[in-house]
Amino acid sequence: MRSSRSEQARRMLAERIMDGAMAPGTPLRIGALSTELSMSATPVREALNLLTGEKLVEYLPMRGFVVTRPPDDGQVRTMGEARLLLEPELAALAADRATAQEGEALAATLESTATAGVGARFREYEGYLEHSSSFHAEIARAARNPYLAAALEAIPVHTLRFRRFGDDGVDDAEISVREHRAVLEAICSHDAAAARAAMADHVRAVTERALQLR
Repeated sequence: MRSSRSEQARRMLAERIMDGAMAPGTPLRIGALSTELSMSATPVREALNLLTGEKLVEYLPMRGFVVTRPPDDGQVRTMGEARLLLEPELAALAADRATAQEGEALAATLESTATAGVGARFREYEGYLEHSSSFHAEIARAARNPYLAAALEAIPVHTLRFRRFGDDGVDDAEISVREHRAVLEAICSHDAAAARAAMADHVRAVTERALQLR
């Protein structure tokens, strides 16, 4: 479980990385960061480990933690391929298995996504990123297949895609929300085929939009 201090450090460092204040390859020394963030070494180390899981940071032998590079087109395509194998099936399973309460929770998350801000800086679109990520995670939980859900969780889809927006900020929020709404409607209608198709359409579209950002 994340401590409040480690989460605070994670968010502060994530903001700098996502906004480009820390360039790819920048070394992340625990001692220096502890002094800079006015924290002990433990929460900073925990934050770096969390960011490593999100693929914003990597650990290199003999060098330690460094800022990773944003995903290139090949990585975006590979993530899209993996998502197409996982998420349409998770959506179809959720259409079969989601409870009414889970459908209501998904609808609430979607509305939070739709009303979140989407400015150019991380702190402006962080809420949108979190709600959009939660929508997909809630579908995975509603599918009640922990193996598929764990496979999806291993792909830091949203964090990596958002690194490609750069100074222009998020520009596909309205489109993405419409795509999410189509998935939600299919799940709440218990239409597995429609949920599978709507999620596949969304994954393909969001992958293409990410590729157009370069």
